[in-house]
Amino acid sequence: MNAMYPGTFDPLTLGHEEIINRAAKISDNLLVAIAVNSSKITMFDLQDRLKLVEIITSRYPNVTFGSYEGLTVDFANANNIDVIIRGARNSTDFNYESQIAQMNNTMDNALESIFFIASDPYKSITSSLVREVISLNGDYSKFVSQQVFDHLKKII
Repeated sequence: MNAMYPGTFDPLTLGHEEIINRAAKISDNLLVAIAVNSSKITMFDLQDRLKLVEIITSRYPNVTFGSYEGLTVDFANANNIDVIIRGARNSTDFNYESQIAQMNNTMDNALESIFFIASDPYKSITSSLVREVISLNGDYSKFVSQQVFDHLKKII
């Protein structure tokens, strides 16, 4: 099974890392795909987000990474993806993600979606909240891995 885990990863959190770890275990190949959304303002530029994903995915022999613009379905098809992996922390996330999954499945009914429910320690971690802590000069070290924290300290 070729799987893809798309997201903006702005920044890559411990919650994202948990999903990567779990998805890598069940897929033959996992592509962590950084979405470039021109309407979304990010704190970290694409190159920094790619570096963060590279740091984490380098420990997995079956995980690669890249970036894309446009529809996730189109990128998935261009990369022979069978399954889109998404994480959900709560029912709000699940409702939002299931709507996207239904839209994707309508555009390509061969493309499946698998949802991973976040483990308890990661349910409260969101990239938005981590960005807010960073912007207010708070200690964000409990929400990202040490490797990500080290890299972010260099660029902030």
